[in-house]
Amino acid sequence: MPPPEFSRRELLRVALAGLLASPFVGRTAGTPVRPRTLLELIDDPLLREQLYGSPAFKTLPIAANGAVGVNARWEAGQAPQWFIESQRIAGDLAQAGLGRPDAGLLQPVAPIMHWSFAKQAEDGSFPGSTDPFHSTEIFVADIGRALLLLRQTGRAEHRAVVDEFAAKLERAALWMTKPVVLAAGEKRNLPYTHRHYILAAALGLTAELTFNRRLADAAVASAAKGLARQTAEGINPEKDGFDVNYQSAGMLFAARYFPSCADASLQQRLREMIARGARWLAARVDATGELDADGSTRVNGQEHLRSGKIKGVNYMEMVQMFAHAARLTGESGFAATARRLAQRHAPIGPDQLI
Repeated sequence: MPPPEFSRRELLRVALAGLLASPFVGRTAGTPVRPRTLLELIDDPLLREQLYGSPAFKTLPIAANGAVGVNARWEAGQAPQWFIESQRIAGDLAQAGLGRPDAGLLQPVAPIMHWSFAKQAEDGSFPGSTDPFHSTEIFVADIGRALLLLRQTGRAEHRAVVDEFAAKLERAALWMTKPVVLAAGEKRNLPYTHRHYILAAALGLTAELTFNRRLADAAVASAAKGLARQTAEGINPEKDGFDVNYQSAGMLFAARYFPSCADASLQQRLREMIARGARWLAARVDATGELDADGSTRVNGQEHLRSGKIKGVNYMEMVQMFAHAARLTGESGFAATARRLAQRHAPIGPDQLI
C-alpha cells in the first residue's frame, strides 16, 4: 500500500487520539502496539494475500445505479422488499481496493452511496427499508468504514467522496441515537450480543469521521453493554446459546471500532474480550481449517439471508476477525488460524453479505 498523504488536520487528529488513548510510555513488555488507525489495521499482508484479490469482488451483483443485490431486484420488481444494509458492500470494496490496492474495486463505492443516501429522509432514517434500526446500524458501520478509510489515505482523489457523504452518514447515526429510536432498536437487538458491537462501530467510526462527541459517547455505551455479556469461557451469547458465525461477526466489528475508541480503559477491555472470544472460537478450528459449527443457534439451517439463501458461516469475516485479533492482541496463533481458514475455504469472498 502506498504511504498515506495525511492532511495537516488528520495528522493532528491522529496524534491527539494517540496521546489520549494509549500512550506508549510505560507500556509493558509483550503488550501489542495497537494500530493507530483503521487504515493501519486493514493494511495486513495476510488479508492482502488471502482476501483482497478474491475473484468474488469482481462479480458482485451491483447495478449501474449503485443498487446492490436484493435492492436491485426490488427496483426491478423481482423482490418484495429492500434493505439499506445490502449497500454495506461499499465498506468491503473500499477496504479491498485500498488494501490491495486496486482502483477498480473503488469505482462502485460512490454509486453505491449515491443510491443509498437518495433513500434517506430529512431525519436521517431510511423509510421503507425493512428492519430499519438493525439494517441502518449495519449500513452505517460499513459506510463509516469506507469513508474513514478513504479519508485516512489523505489523498485528494478520495476527499470529494468523503466530503459529499460524511454529513449524511452523521445524520443517520444521530437518528439511531434518538432516545425513542435507540430504546426500540436495543430492545429488538437484545438477544444478539454481536449487535452491540455493530452499533458501537457504526457510532464510533462516524464519530471519528465527523468529530462528534455525542456519537463517541454512545459508541462507548454500546460497547460496554456487549462486554458485560461475555461469559468466562469467552462466549458472546446469541439467542440463549452460542453461534460461531456471530461470535466472529461481533469481534470483527469490535476490532473495527477499536482504533476509533479514545477511551484507553475500554480499549483494554475490548482487547481482552477479543482475545478470550477468539481463543474460544479458534479451539473449534482443526489443523486443516475445518470449523466445528455444531450447537450454533443461527447458522445450522435455522435462518436465511436477506437474499433468501440459507445462512452459513461467513469465512470472509472470520478470516478478517482472526487477522485483526492477531494484530490487536499480539497472539500470533490467531494469524495461523486465519490462514488455515482462508486456505481451506478459498476463495473467500462476500457471498454471505449479499
